[in-house]
Amino acid sequence: MKLQAIDESEFNQIDASRKLITHQHPRQFAIIDLGNELGRYGISWNSDLIEPMLKLSPDGQIVWVGVEQKLAAICTIDGQTLLILPLTCYLVQMLTLDDVTAVITEEELLIFNRRGSIRYSKALPDIAIGMSAIDEYLVIKLQEGETLLLDPQTCTFKQTSFVGHNL
Repeated sequence: MKLQAIDESEFNQIDASRKLITHQHPRQFAIIDLGNELGRYGISWNSDLIEPMLKLSPDGQIVWVGVEQKLAAICTIDGQTLLILPLTCYLVQMLTLDDVTAVITEEELLIFNRRGSIRYSKALPDIAIGMSAIDEYLVIKLQEGETLLLDPQTCTFKQTSFVGHNL
C-alpha cells in the first residue's frame, strides 16, 4: 500500500469507480496502489498544505483514506469500496484499533465498526487537535486544553478531564 502523487491527466485516466475521493476544484492528485490484485485507486483534493492520510486496519482487511473533508474505506480482500463519506469539517486524525476505527475532525468524533458502518457520532465541545489510544480508551485532546476519555467499545465517555498524559 503506497500513495504516489500524480498529475491531473493521469488522474483523469482512472476509471470513475476507482476514484475514491474527488474534489470539485482539485489541485492535488494521487493514486493509492494496493498491489497487483486490487490495483490503483485515485484521490484528489485542493490544499497544497494538507496531505492525505492512509491507515490499514490491524487485521489488514481495510484501508482507510482521508483528506480534507472526505473519508473512504476499501476492503483489501476484494477491492470493494466500503465507505465514501463527506465530512462536515476537516479531518484531523484516524486511528485503527482491533475492533473499531476512530476518526476525529475538527468538530466531531466518529467511531466505525470493522466493516465501515458508523457505530457512533458525536459533536465535540471544542476543536480537536489529536487523539491517542491509551489502554482500552481513546484520549481526545481539545484545543483549549480539555481532554476527553472514551471507551470505544461502548462509546461512553468515562470522564471529561484526563490529566497526566501527553498526546
